[in-house]
Amino acid sequence: MAQLGGVASRPGAPSAAAPNGQPAASPTAYDGPGQPGPTTPRSRRRNRFGPGWPLVAMLVGWPLWWLLGLGEAVPLLVAVVMVVQLSRRPEVHLPRGFGWWLLFLAWVVLGVTMLWVDAPGAVPGGGASRLVIFGFRLSWYVACTVFVVWITTMPRREVPDRLVHACVAWMFAVSTVGGLVALAMPTLELRTPFEMVLPAGLRSNGFVQSLVHVQVADLQAVLGSTGARPKAPFAYTNTWGSVMALSLVFVGAWLAGKRGLSRVRGDLVALLVLVAAVPPILYSLNRGLWGSLALGALGLAVLAAAKGRPALLAAFLALGSLAAVVVLATPLGDLVSDRLDHQHSNDRRGELLVLTTESVTEGSPVLGFGSTRDVQGSFASITGAATPDCPGCGVPPLGTQGQLWTVLFSQGWPGLVFFVSFVVLALARSARCRSLNEAVCTFVGAFFLLQLPIYDTLGLPMVILMIAIGLVAREQREQAGRGLPRALTTGRRLTQELRRGTAAILVCTTVGAALGLTVAVLAATPRHVSKVFMAITPAPVYLDAEVDQEEDAELARETETKEITVDTEAALLMSETTLESAAVEVDTTPSKLREGLAVTAEPNSSVLVLHLTWPDVEEIPALVPAITEAYFQARRDYLDQRREDLVAKLREQLRTLEDTSASASETRVRLLGAITDLGRDRGEVGEVVRQSPPTSAPRGFEVPTMSGAALGLLVGAVLTTLVPPRPRRKR
Repeated sequence: MAQLGGVASRPGAPSAAAPNGQPAASPTAYDGPGQPGPTTPRSRRRNRFGPGWPLVAMLVGWPLWWLLGLGEAVPLLVAVVMVVQLSRRPEVHLPRGFGWWLLFLAWVVLGVTMLWVDAPGAVPGGGASRLVIFGFRLSWYVACTVFVVWITTMPRREVPDRLVHACVAWMFAVSTVGGLVALAMPTLELRTPFEMVLPAGLRSNGFVQSLVHVQVADLQAVLGSTGARPKAPFAYTNTWGSVMALSLVFVGAWLAGKRGLSRVRGDLVALLVLVAAVPPILYSLNRGLWGSLALGALGLAVLAAAKGRPALLAAFLALGSLAAVVVLATPLGDLVSDRLDHQHSNDRRGELLVLTTESVTEGSPVLGFGSTRDVQGSFASITGAATPDCPGCGVPPLGTQGQLWTVLFSQGWPGLVFFVSFVVLALARSARCRSLNEAVCTFVGAFFLLQLPIYDTLGLPMVILMIAIGLVAREQREQAGRGLPRALTTGRRLTQELRRGTAAILVCTTVGAALGLTVAVLAATPRHVSKVFMAITPAPVYLDAEVDQEEDAELARETETKEITVDTEAALLMSETTLESAAVEVDTTPSKLREGLAVTAEPNSSVLVLHLTWPDVEEIPALVPAITEAYFQARRDYLDQRREDLVAKLREQLRTLEDTSASASETRVRLLGAITDLGRDRGEVGEVVRQSPPTSAPRGFEVPTMSGAALGLLVGAVLTTLVPPRPRRKR
């Protein structure tokens, strides 16, 4: 990769000339007062890794942190240490395009005001757990910010590129070992020390449990039979796949930095690890990882051709062809083809992302909802939910199944634009691959964007991305000198810009919030909500008479379309027939009733929940019985008609029975018994079991008010950027 990049990023190598023709600052030069001078042998012995020790401790010690149950906590603690180190630097440097990331962080922080806003299609209400998850994600975003600023700021003589490359490449080896352990002992799990000291209430939380409890694999029936999907040393299988792909790029960078005999030894070690990684990569059934590797192979071939390396291109093509032959000519080929044939998660993901997009677009397009939400029911039924026997019967929360959808649902459309813009612009600045670090950033950025719609990349994958972006930012800063005068390239300049724009930002934010509140007040109408819980009795069905097999199949086909479920009952409740009957009783219109009604159901039950939202609280006591009685009457009429149809079919079968054999006589008796039972069955169709007293519905001021404030903040930031500072007067 060093030859492909065009410039080898060796510490101490002469840097390129600055744009003005003067020699650029050497990365090994002494930066002046406040910066540590050249290290002596004694100081190197005292601290082998220098200021880079936090990164080494986090990544090299990752297996230990994982076994202790601290894998998700240590990076956050390391970020605190890095902040202390940055506070001691005379200058803090920022990557170009950092303003996009700051806007994204502002959107994340503002999202806390949306945590208790009900999202369309989601379970209403919520508890303190949303705040816990919000704080967890915010902590990780802040930690990722610290990592990119730390890498950009620390000079290469203190935190060499080769040290960073080696640390991240180490994660590929660690993940490979974890994958092999998962294949050998898929049921292995451990209770970690950190898990033991957690309070029982916190330990029982499913989200917390997944972070602190050690499991080497997930057992999933992806190909029809249960198989192990590696995830050690991480909490999720997709995190394992993402880290495998991203850290592999750093393996190439680590090899490119070696020379002579150490290069030969490194090549042998890397070859052994790569060969060992093949089984867990294939048996992980991780299509995102496979796609990243395919994209990487294609990118290397394109880069080799662009850099004029025909021999290297031929080698890549030969290796790719050999790998394809090995996979296709062995049982591994059947494994890959079976995985591609079993696209069972595609429909589920597709339905969820459609619901996620519709919910955020309808409910809070500017700021999102701050965090994820549980889906009301499932894609199959409004009563659908996970059970101990069928954990997969539930639906993942809105805003999951991919970091792209998490950002969209949690931070809205502007937040997604800010997030993606920061990554895409960083990729664009390194896409020419003029150096090793630029090549690394290009491949890592491309892999990250590929994984964005399918992986939850918040965690170590995003840290690796920030490290790659920081390496390029540091390299370009040291080669180009002080940079553009007004670019947000240092902490000091950022502080100056914020101070200069504070008044404009505050005014615009206040005006935006006031406008949003005004719109909300003018548009909102006081409304009241009441819930009605209705237990639905099972519909009687008598089709167990033994008749001719062909006739039995015909009956099954005819009655299949008439199956009665909670979902069909909800549709009957909201039908025009029911609403017209209820509207007559309370002197209103069916369309107005439809606007104020919503139907849900208790999970895995036959209890319908009617949500009635109405402006006049005095009318609710009359509305509830009118609607419920109209529904029960419509259900009674439907069941009577269905009963008559079944009796007619059974009588027709009875009429066509001409055989006098013993079996025919037995069938005749069964048919007569079924007809008699159907004629006698006139039980209750359902009842109201509970009704909540009317309560004032939220006026919904949060979304328009905070959305206006967010847009005002954005306008203030843009004005601050576009309006140049006033020149200082000379005394």
